[in-house]
Amino acid sequence: MAQPVGPSCNRSIRVFVSSTFRDMVEEREALMSHTWPALRQFCREWQVEFTEVDLRWGIPEAQSMRHETLTLCLNEIRACQPYFIGLVGERHGWVPGPEALTADLQEEQPWLTALTGRSVTELEILHGVLNNPELAGRAFFYLRDPAYAQARGADCLPESAEAATQQDNLKSTIRKTCAAHQIPL
Repeated sequence: MAQPVGPSCNRSIRVFVSSTFRDMVEEREALMSHTWPALRQFCREWQVEFTEVDLRWGIPEAQSMRHETLTLCLNEIRACQPYFIGLVGERHGWVPGPEALTADLQEEQPWLTALTGRSVTELEILHGVLNNPELAGRAFFYLRDPAYAQARGADCLPESAEAATQQDNLKSTIRKTCAAHQIPL
């Protein structure tokens, strides 16, 4: 086994976790209680700082009131790139209103203007990997079996027929991109 990196070579890894919130509670809890502590310990042995970015606890109210939720999510993804994990189930998730696309955000991220009506989770996935598959070297997607969602009830099911269609389209795009760029799925 190789020797750990010396103190002068301290590095950090930030991994962004993207999913809808209500339906991925168990998965996020498993990551929080088992996976992240083990990864942190492993990284410490190599003098690498490991940080997971999981916005499941939400956005501070002050930022939410200023319509900064989407901006914060996209900025966190950029700070974590190329490390990205997408957990995708049957729910499409929260769709921000037009006020979320502030003038500053539209100027910084012009690709967003054509995507009104998309969930924050879909926009995270697009920004984190799908818009730039060259970043895919450290990205992973996990698609939940729809039968599992059926057995779990309303919190795991699509919000509406339109949301189900949007989610199916997103999954199809993920599958195609993963196949074309050898992204683990």
